[in-house]
Amino acid sequence: MIRGKKPNADLRLQYPRVFRISLLASAILNGFVILLYPIPEREAYAAPEKAVIIQLEEIPETRQERRPPPPPRPVVPIATDDPDIPDDVTIEETDLDLDLDDLMPPPPLVEEEFEEEEEEEEEIVELWKVEKQPAPINWPQPAYPEIARKAGIEDKVFVTVLVDKEGNVEKIGELKGAEVFHDAVREAVKKVKFTPALQNDKPVKVWVSMPITFKLN
Repeated sequence: MIRGKKPNADLRLQYPRVFRISLLASAILNGFVILLYPIPEREAYAAPEKAVIIQLEEIPETRQERRPPPPPRPVVPIATDDPDIPDDVTIEETDLDLDLDDLMPPPPLVEEEFEEEEEEEEEIVELWKVEKQPAPINWPQPAYPEIARKAGIEDKVFVTVLVDKEGNVEKIGELKGAEVFHDAVREAVKKVKFTPALQNDKPVKVWVSMPITFKLN
């Protein structure tokens, strides 16, 4: 049994009629709104024109001042054997002394700038850059300060020294530790002898840190 739709229930068949009814209702509604709320007419607003005032001012004419030309350079007479020049033309006497005997002698020549500042100061190489670090050959025991012995003070003092190319202590640097031991450390470190530090098989200057322990028996 084949069942079909009723004509009143078929939306596709009802579409043209529904469209015309909706369009007519919309036109009536818009017309009603226009009649009920008319659009007010606006008058054109013209801004008042401002009067433009033009003033003419007289600007005085300017003139560029010209500087007078520089005076001519004095003519320096030159000796000549021309017979056409009259003999009565002379040069006025001046107070200029052309005697060169009183002039200062030139400064003496400097001998190669004193050997280029005595070949500058020797370079100090950092300890980690050397191939062979300096080692102490002798290690003199520093004297225990009497004041530290009586006070029962013990400490470890670190001292930095500059070792030259011959292995001698050239300079004493920073000291860390109890200050009561500093003088004794300086006196002892001056006597220490090192093997020189080597860089590229050549002796060089380096800074070395040395620990010195002060302990009571």
